[in-house]
Amino acid sequence: MKFKIQLTAAALALTGAIGGAQATALFINTPTASVDVTGSFFGGTLLDSVSTNISNISYQGIARAAVYDTGTGLDFYYQFENAPTSINGVERLSAWNFSALGNSVVDVFQTSASNSFFTAGTTMSGSADRGAAGVIGFNFIGTNPGNKILPGATSFVQIIRTNARNFQPGNFGLLDGIGDNGAGFGVAAAIPEPATYSMMLGGLGLMGAIARRRKSKTTESPVVYS
Repeated sequence: MKFKIQLTAAALALTGAIGGAQATALFINTPTASVDVTGSFFGGTLLDSVSTNISNISYQGIARAAVYDTGTGLDFYYQFENAPTSINGVERLSAWNFSALGNSVVDVFQTSASNSFFTAGTTMSGSADRGAAGVIGFNFIGTNPGNKILPGATSFVQIIRTNARNFQPGNFGLLDGIGDNGAGFGVAAAIPEPATYSMMLGGLGLMGAIARRRKSKTTESPVVYS
């Protein structure tokens, strides 16, 4: 799996229609009342994807994550397919790390559609939340529809739409009494362009010259008049 930190502008490749979905804005420490549903996948260029086999005494399955370039930012996709052999359902999925976004707003969506990597979803999330530490979570209980991802069921694909231009490896968390983790993706801080570095170095050099000049003036011998 190849992770890309510095991205160049990618051409927009259509993978599906938006389906008339309205954005569900997600603010820090303000849970949503729902997560809007889109009929299909958004357009974009697939940059990277990863799947993790999850297995513990409570549930087993496949955790899938991917990141797409939409031309104006990055979309992050998360889905869990719960195996029929699992004992319990899963109540929460979480994605980390999105702290590099600061206070900028992100939008969340979900879709039941499948593509070449994600399978058709059967279980909707009811709400989403976002913490200051960079965790974005999707909850499958306690809200409408409030259904766990039961054994044999698959979550809708949960979509996080951002204005980020860089990504890095992240974490895909699952919870139902027992927590588990898979591979995911998160936002990486922007890398300054070479011109920015040149400006920074130039500024530091100018500050150094000014400091030396001031020091030189303070160390000059005083003039004594007779």
